Amino acid sequence: MIQERNRQKRIKKLRKSMEENKLDCVLVSKRENYYYFSGFTGDYGFLVISDTRQIVFVDSRFIEQARLEAPGWEIRQFTRIHQDLSSLFEELRAKYVGFESTNLSYADFRELERNSPSKVFVPLFSLFERIRAVKDELELARMKEAILIAESALSRLLKSQVKGRKEEELSLDLEWHMRKNGAQKPGFDLIVASGFRSALPHGVASSKAVKAGEILLFDWGALKDFYCSDITRSFFTRKPTVKQKAVYQAVSDALEDALSFMGPGKKGSDAHKVAWEKILNSPFKEFAFGHGLGHGVGLAVHELPALSLRSEDPLEPGMVVTVEPGIYIPGWGGVRLEEMVLITKDGAEVLTSFPKGILVI
Repeated sequence: MIQERNRQKRIKKLRKSMEENKLDCVLVSKRENYYYFSGFTGDYGFLVISDTRQIVFVDSRFIEQARLEAPGWEIRQFTRIHQDLSSLFEELRAKYVGFESTNLSYADFRELERNSPSKVFVPLFSLFERIRAVKDELELARMKEAILIAESALSRLLKSQVKGRKEEELSLDLEWHMRKNGAQKPGFDLIVASGFRSALPHGVASSKAVKAGEILLFDWGALKDFYCSDITRSFFTRKPTVKQKAVYQAVSDALEDALSFMGPGKKGSDAHKVAWEKILNSPFKEFAFGHGLGHGVGLAVHELPALSLRSEDPLEPGMVVTVEPGIYIPGWGGVRLEEMVLITKDGAEVLTSFPKGILVI
């Protein structure tokens, strides 16, 4: 089975990293990560992986589910998680234990230390996420499906009346169309922002009604088979003014420059600078986006690599990232455009296809 072969390749990469970091075993606690390596989808559980063993560690609620979803793994039940993990570390003769320092709570960490005084717990900041950053063919297929679901849903929504309706109503309808098209749920809290609220980079839908003459921004995505899509488009609810057109064009130019720059070996910070400097050279430089140009997408809507001024992450073939420059003018409105992009051996391929341009709805 392709999925199982892919997971064994992931385990092989992980064990190589464990060897390089001199780890006897790792404790995987983040849901996206334990699904990625094992296929287990329950909302609570752990993986313990050593150089020879791979164990799904769950409570009684998930024993049968884990057996069904993680064939080839040892399935172990715990009753007292910290004490039982400590016993398992002893059984594995593990001294150096890697753990997800950005996911495991401080209280849980202290309990592990208290129950395993002979162990050295090594914080892992992004080891699993760096393995996840490069997608295989099955992951890409699922993400492309999530993109199609999202794009079809917005097309359907825009065929209905938009002006006069509340942002919240549009958000609910968009979610309904995505679910009807096969999405498990939205990939994140949908952003629907109109008028002055379109200047809020994360302006989730409110009770404000959409009015004629405004910019209407949708930042939306679907979750399909656990993989996300993430797209942004900005529309006009009447023939745009000269200023509105100029802002849109400045963002569109920054997006196109960044897309042309993207490719293997390029750094996230350099990609950010290309788009940012384009806007800094426009009449709207003081309103240039302050967030990163983009981020990786996969099992989570925000993952590695980062495209920001501080990011030294190199782009590699198989990575999927967003490119999303914007201009935000407080009290007036904003424009953001976002594409999902696959890094290839020769450059970059835009995966999203929803129309851009001066679109009046």
